Amino acid sequence: MMHKAAWLYDQRKPCGAEANAAKYLCAEAGFRACETAVLTHGGMGYSKEFDVERYMREVMLTRIAPISPQLILCFIAEKVLGLPKSY
Repeated sequence: MMHKAAWLYDQRKPCGAEANAAKYLCAEAGFRACETAVLTHGGMGYSKEFDVERYMREVMLTRIAPISPQLILCFIAEKVLGLPKSY
């Protein structure tokens, strides 16, 4: 999805839906990977001795900044699926 959004952008074509979908999917995949790592490490997943806790903190930024997952889903619902504005 990211490659498709980048290609569309390079071609100067509309890519809002693809870019938003790519941001959403990449942020969720990163979060799930970090969540799995923290759960695998158990209590040590929060320890600063391992980088897992830092990755978990940093991956949260990709989910909430600069736009939240809820706003991305609202954009896709409105612009791609043609649903009425919900916010």
